[in-house]
Amino acid sequence: MDWRQVREVTGVRYLLETASDAGLTPEECLVGSAIAVADLQSRTLRIQAWQELAVIRNVLQRIGGPGLGLAAGQRYHLTSLGHLGFTMLASRTLQEAFETFGRFQSLALTLCPVSSEAEPRGVWLIYDDTVLPEDARPFVVERGIAGCLQLSRELLQRPVRPLAIELKATAPDGVEAFRELFAQVPRFAAPRNAMLFATDDLLAALPQAHISARDSGEQLCEQLCNELSLTLAATPTARLVQQLLLREPASLLGASTVAGRLGLSERTLQRRLAEEGQSMQALNDGIRQRLAERLLRESRMDLHEVAQCLGYAEAASFSRAFQRWTGQSPGRWKRHAGSLPAN
Repeated sequence: MDWRQVREVTGVRYLLETASDAGLTPEECLVGSAIAVADLQSRTLRIQAWQELAVIRNVLQRIGGPGLGLAAGQRYHLTSLGHLGFTMLASRTLQEAFETFGRFQSLALTLCPVSSEAEPRGVWLIYDDTVLPEDARPFVVERGIAGCLQLSRELLQRPVRPLAIELKATAPDGVEAFRELFAQVPRFAAPRNAMLFATDDLLAALPQAHISARDSGEQLCEQLCNELSLTLAATPTARLVQQLLLREPASLLGASTVAGRLGLSERTLQRRLAEEGQSMQALNDGIRQRLAERLLRESRMDLHEVAQCLGYAEAASFSRAFQRWTGQSPGRWKRHAGSLPAN
């Protein structure tokens, strides 16, 4: 787990709401997190994963106990996930929505990786808590499975009952919160954390499925994932340029356009970048290469569609640029990347 991973602050906001119900103040919850109460009013605030973990541990030290994660997880909705929630809603089936969730987990507000495992009755969603400190594991897993069930019910617009739930935590004294939410008592002290969805639910058509909207949503998710994962330059002008380029990857923004949007002359922009050891061409190429690699590795797009997403009129032009960046053709790079774990 990269605890420097950048994420939306939504999870912290929901956590503070849950803690407030138990009488905790935001100030108590935010101790040592480097998040100020005033910061939470910003719509553009992003934090790192370690900061959310710090808030979780503060809350657990004061009011921790079984079922707290369930309460926090039920606050999640498709709208909480932004573009990812929209893309899941436009999917054809619940299974396809889960697959989309899996590809874009950096947008999914999760703190532990989620994988899937098929079996005759359906598909298990498995929550890997080994990346977490032991004191945070039960809470984060509870929050994850409760949030997942909440999203499933919103997607299908009807009740959904998991076939089975397994939790590594020991059974608490009271299990009513679990029974009320899941209509069953999980199997505690299990070897893994997992929830089993029935095949009938997974293959059910979603009421708001829309293929074009889903495809557009996936492209937006790709862009956001890259914006979150890209290591931005440490120098101020280069960082501002990267952020502009990331917002419009298909526009092939030139130096004059970028300079105008930053309120600079093109000459001043080029001079400042040179002073920082950067250039427009290098910044543009770096972002396009990163976006191209993610699209080739993780999306269903063909070469022509990838080229269009990156602003190239034809696949041949994109292929030449990709060969220059990586020393390989897009097809050869994709075949090799398919045999390796994603970065």
